[in-house]
Amino acid sequence: MTFHIRPALTQLSRYGAGGVAVLRRTPESATGPLIQLAQNEGSYGPLPLAQQAVEAAIAAGNRYPEGNYATLRRAVAAHHDIPEERIFVAGGTTAVMHHLSLCLLEPGDEVVFGRPSFLAYHLETLKRGATPVGVPLTPDGSFDTEALLRAITPRTKIAYLANPNNPSGGMLTRDEISTFLDALPSHVVPVLDEAYFEYVDHPDYPDGIAEYAAPHAHRLVVLRTFSKIYGLAGLRVGYAVMPPGLVQAAMSAQVPFEVNTLGLVAAKASLAAPAHEIAHRRHETIIHRGLLADALTALGVPSLPSVGNFLQARVGNADDIAAELELQGILVRSLATWGAPDSIRITVGTREEIDRFVTALAHTSIGSGGG
Repeated sequence: MTFHIRPALTQLSRYGAGGVAVLRRTPESATGPLIQLAQNEGSYGPLPLAQQAVEAAIAAGNRYPEGNYATLRRAVAAHHDIPEERIFVAGGTTAVMHHLSLCLLEPGDEVVFGRPSFLAYHLETLKRGATPVGVPLTPDGSFDTEALLRAITPRTKIAYLANPNNPSGGMLTRDEISTFLDALPSHVVPVLDEAYFEYVDHPDYPDGIAEYAAPHAHRLVVLRTFSKIYGLAGLRVGYAVMPPGLVQAAMSAQVPFEVNTLGLVAAKASLAAPAHEIAHRRHETIIHRGLLADALTALGVPSLPSVGNFLQARVGNADDIAAELELQGILVRSLATWGAPDSIRITVGTREEIDRFVTALAHTSIGSGGG
């Protein structure tokens, strides 16, 4: 039987997670435990309260999750002092983007974003038959808001702002975002992606929900996730603050029970965790990020300044260096398919993981002067 596949989908390639599925090393080449530094995961597991919540909830695993996620939506609303009607919960922020595209995009529409940036902006646009418009970043790796505004046309429906940007780690200041939002044409929905919000301690880094959600309530979407600093990447829970009408449309289009019970209870418990636990994770990440940047500099490898839990480093041929590292049991993300074929992205891991990575990098062609 011949199937008629929508033409928009023929342009897609499957999102590559950069995990063990692509592992090249053999038992003979293995040099120790696998170090996963390719996916920007948090270095810590779930918070203690989240682990306890999961343990208590597993006994009810024979029951479907709460259908409208009302309990978690109420908890998120209270956490941010935002009406519950403005909270949308989904299976990670990528799922939120999927539902936004489903609700807002028609074939021929356009979506603008910085490039290189998170691949989902591009892929979720293509799925709807819309046109992705990538705009080069600034030299420091942040979105060029002035260039983004120039790229907007009457066909533009969504404008993504990643803050900080993945993979570069660059951030936008509160003034830059405020100016952008004020200048954005009324037919465009701004989506502020703050997946790495909890890692940032820069004084000029804004809280998109606290600072912009009220004045731009009629159209602004702000994304957050439990996958990163909260350590719940495997449970897949993210959320958005957005206009109530868009929440209702997205919930109507959502697959039933998209988020499982364990993810829901773990996310709710994470919001109740003591502030010092999050602060400790942020502090450790900042310290280790500095150590990683210094080690790269010592090897002659330039990296972009980052406020996230990752660094973008220019290594020459990214695919080759990533493959050499993989043979030594170190997984990093080549950015060749992201539009940066000379760069890799390295998750900021534990001190031991950083030491393993630096030693491995020194044993690639980078260390021998061939990078």
